[in-house]
Amino acid sequence: MKPARDIPKDIPTGMVVAGVDLGGTNIQVGIVNAEGKVLGRCKRKTKATEGRDAVVKRIVEGIWRALDDAKIPRDRLFAAGVGAPAVVDSLKGTVVKAGNLGWEDVPLRELLSQQLRVPVALDNDVNCAAWGEVQLGAARGRGHVLAVWVGTGVGGGLVLDGAIWRGPRLTAGEIGYVVLFPGGQPGMMTVEDICSRTGLANALRRLMPAHPDSALHRLVAEKIAEKAILEKDRPAERAGDVALSSSMIAKAYEKDDELTRKVVDRSADLLGGAIANIVTMLSIDTVVLGGGVTEALGEAYVAKVRRGFERAVFPASLRKIEFLASTLNDDAGMLGAAMLV
Repeated sequence: MKPARDIPKDIPTGMVVAGVDLGGTNIQVGIVNAEGKVLGRCKRKTKATEGRDAVVKRIVEGIWRALDDAKIPRDRLFAAGVGAPAVVDSLKGTVVKAGNLGWEDVPLRELLSQQLRVPVALDNDVNCAAWGEVQLGAARGRGHVLAVWVGTGVGGGLVLDGAIWRGPRLTAGEIGYVVLFPGGQPGMMTVEDICSRTGLANALRRLMPAHPDSALHRLVAEKIAEKAILEKDRPAERAGDVALSSSMIAKAYEKDDELTRKVVDRSADLLGGAIANIVTMLSIDTVVLGGGVTEALGEAYVAKVRRGFERAVFPASLRKIEFLASTLNDDAGMLGAAMLV
């Protein structure tokens, strides 16, 4: 069996590849042909608490189901690409550390190859998303790209000189861990602490009691009522138990809710400043924003991030670089993983 780095560049006629976006909550699988067209799909819950082997089994089953969806026999699967939410050693094919999966030093490529009986390529999930956008999406054909995915956390991926840039220690692109406030309180220091959906929700939760007129109170109450109808046999949830989703935050933002606008706009400004630091250092000509928060808040959010970027980037000529929203959205990581092959 060939290791991932020895997978031939050309997929034989009639063969397909599987692209897998492995998340802490969901596993998204697509069966993709040589032109990047998705022929079949499967989406499953990750259920990381069931352990490593159970997750690997769910990935394999997801690939078989996606092949069934595409009406393609298993013997036409040429290879698989996987994006994992983790520090990844793409050469060894191991997940070095994935906090939201509870994994350390997991030989994921080997485990999947043994069960699938095809070569497997493995990389960080946002590296895959960046690659997907360069190959098939908003940054198609561009050789120097910073991708920033804002969702539950914040991740980044770099494409330099037309190739994914991982760095000699294989951890390049981790913009979520860039420190915004040195010496700040734990949980309020980094880009991820403040700009992720988790960071936004934490800030809004802290401030909601002081803003009784905020639209968020009504949105939370509606969510509790909705859950009570769907889950009659379960105890009623309290307002503090209901997660503030990206869609709820976006609804309040669209309603021009003062609290939500203040928190989201500040986070967007800080994220733009963090992006400016990287662009100033590397002189990159294209930035792509994606992830659940970006998708929910839309172009208004991208514009706010850009404004923070333009105020901080150096030299002034870099203010005019391409600043794009993902066009692949949820498919970026899955397609990018497939295109690794």
